[in-house]
Amino acid sequence: MGFRFGGLVSLLALGFSAVSLWETTLKHPNLKLYVADTLSYTRDPWGGYEVFAVPVTISNRGARDGAVVALQLEIKNTSNGQTDIFNGAYTADAQYFGGNDDVTKGSRRPKLPFAPLSIAGRAAFTGTILFYPPEYRQQKLIDPKSHVVLRLKAQALQPEDWLDKTLGRRPEDLLIEADVPNFLPGGLLAGDMARLHVTSKTAVP
Repeated sequence: MGFRFGGLVSLLALGFSAVSLWETTLKHPNLKLYVADTLSYTRDPWGGYEVFAVPVTISNRGARDGAVVALQLEIKNTSNGQTDIFNGAYTADAQYFGGNDDVTKGSRRPKLPFAPLSIAGRAAFTGTILFYPPEYRQQKLIDPKSHVVLRLKAQALQPEDWLDKTLGRRPEDLLIEADVPNFLPGGLLAGDMARLHVTSKTAVP
């Protein structure tokens, strides 16, 4: 009886050790997207591009490091029926929001080109991403007092071996609906930001 009890205890201890090893060392990257309600829309006077400033947190619930190589924002303006895809082009900090672009003086808001994000296991990245369209468009996607649906996508680094491909999972997209306030295009080109009113956020596969 004592032998059986001791064997059961050893088996349980081995099981707990295996679970602990998986959770702390072996568990594959599990990336999840979060977005704050402080999304903003503006225009870059250096070319007239439309810009979305999105505060993003990407958490890694896995034990192993994960990487995000690109961020993409699919946008539909339900008020005028137009759609476009914006790409994460820059990261911005408080100096960007506290400064202004001045084309006449040649001064630019400080921002950094977007680079792939390496996110350690059980850690997170938090920052503001500036999304730009791939090319300039004369007809703007966003109008004052319009309604938009945004789908945020994260492209994770693809695993190479079959086990990682089998057990790994791609980050879920984040679907966001928001109302655009009234704004003056000239004010945006001068540095103003139009803050969107977020009405819903939903994670979608």
